[in-house]
Amino acid sequence: MEKHYDAIVVGAGPGGSALAALLAKKGLSTLLVDKNPRAGGRMMTFQRQGFYYELFPINGVPRHNSHFESVLQELGLQDEVKTIYPEKTGVILYEDEKGVVRSWDMDTPSVLMLRALGVRLWNLREVWQTFNFLKHMATLPPEVIEELYDTPAMDYVNLFRIPKGMYTYFLASFGEGAFEMTSDKTSAAEMIKLFQDTVKNSGGRYYEKGIGHVFETYARAVTKFGGQVLMNTRVAQIHTENGQVTGITTQDGDAFAAPIVVSNAGIRQTVLKLVGEEHFDPDYVAWIKSLESNLACAGFRWTVNKPVLDYPMYVYYPEGCVAHYDEFERMASGEIKPDKAYIYLGTASLYPGMAPPGKQLIYACMSCLGDPEIDITPYLEYVQEVVRKIKPQIFDCIEKTETFGPANVPPLGNDSVLPGQGGEAYGLALSVGQTGEKQPQGDSPITGLFYVGCDAGGSGLGTHQAVDSAIKVSELVLEHYKQNNHGSDG
Repeated sequence: MEKHYDAIVVGAGPGGSALAALLAKKGLSTLLVDKNPRAGGRMMTFQRQGFYYELFPINGVPRHNSHFESVLQELGLQDEVKTIYPEKTGVILYEDEKGVVRSWDMDTPSVLMLRALGVRLWNLREVWQTFNFLKHMATLPPEVIEELYDTPAMDYVNLFRIPKGMYTYFLASFGEGAFEMTSDKTSAAEMIKLFQDTVKNSGGRYYEKGIGHVFETYARAVTKFGGQVLMNTRVAQIHTENGQVTGITTQDGDAFAAPIVVSNAGIRQTVLKLVGEEHFDPDYVAWIKSLESNLACAGFRWTVNKPVLDYPMYVYYPEGCVAHYDEFERMASGEIKPDKAYIYLGTASLYPGMAPPGKQLIYACMSCLGDPEIDITPYLEYVQEVVRKIKPQIFDCIEKTETFGPANVPPLGNDSVLPGQGGEAYGLALSVGQTGEKQPQGDSPITGLFYVGCDAGGSGLGTHQAVDSAIKVSELVLEHYKQNNHGSDG
């Protein structure tokens, strides 16, 4: 028996769960469907032997005024999720050309950051260059930023003469670190917007019971406002008729009808698999296939029997780690081995209730291409080599070792539908040629079909980008609904 809804949302990742909740709150009869047992997609929170954890590391940016909280407030559920604002932010570790490693506690004065990055404080020119650059980035007006979507971040930073350490720290942080994309491809506009947001609202937030608890709360809101949620349910097809979306069919053969379907399954996955490219113009399909994925991450999850880490994150920047995209392609082909790479080391176990007393679950990883078939062994070897250098005591108390890489993404997140694609950290990259006016905005050529998530109109860092998309796409969907329901407010 076919069941009818005003809107169906396929996928309960950060974007899909937020969007479904917003639509249900506005009065649309909404169905949220996801293949996983709980909401969150690749940022789902698991519980095991007293640990709450995600498969991959996460940092909440911005710290304050995030879209997560604004959606919770819109839903009236702000009291159901407790935000954690860490007392300690993290440590930056910079290794200069001579192999000397200096550290900076991110909660101490910025002048100490300059020292750690090798800026010679007695050299007034270097100090002035650094502060002039940071001031420029922090105060660049929106109308100028809008003109920089098609300028690579690396090219823009190269316009300034700044010390090597600052150059390395800035581009690695706002390339691979934030956007999981090399800075020769990352959009300068997106880099500057995120930097300004971080300056204004700081960085570093988390949630009791894990970040997945936020998305689970969004999903529960769908039911609260009269909708339905189907977990452990994989969508087999999105149906269309005469250029209009009509509903979905699940792999179990259940059919659900709706004049609006919003896909959080990925724009390429939606067009090429769930709907079928035969329903789109060939030029649109070619554009979809040409869209660029961001990078993935490969590394370790270690369970340790001692509280080894004192900070939520340690980020290692060796001089020379600002990579071009072709270097990751050469690593993937085996032509070169990972070397001088940006490394993330961190834990959420410092937060209340996230780990058994005296234990920690530690992440250590680096970037790689998002090909699920990639051999992650060389990346693991390099990550382990670096961790032995900066935190060797970890290896004295490991109880359990797990690895993760691009192959772990499709079972939880977007399916892999194109060769070399599917394991990326977020989805589409915020790179030159597909940001600003050229970025997919959430609508589609098929009436009533929309996209949401990191593939559709969002801006910012990872999960925040996905929820930003949910807010923007909800406006598109509600406007479409009103136009097709005689101006009803919904």
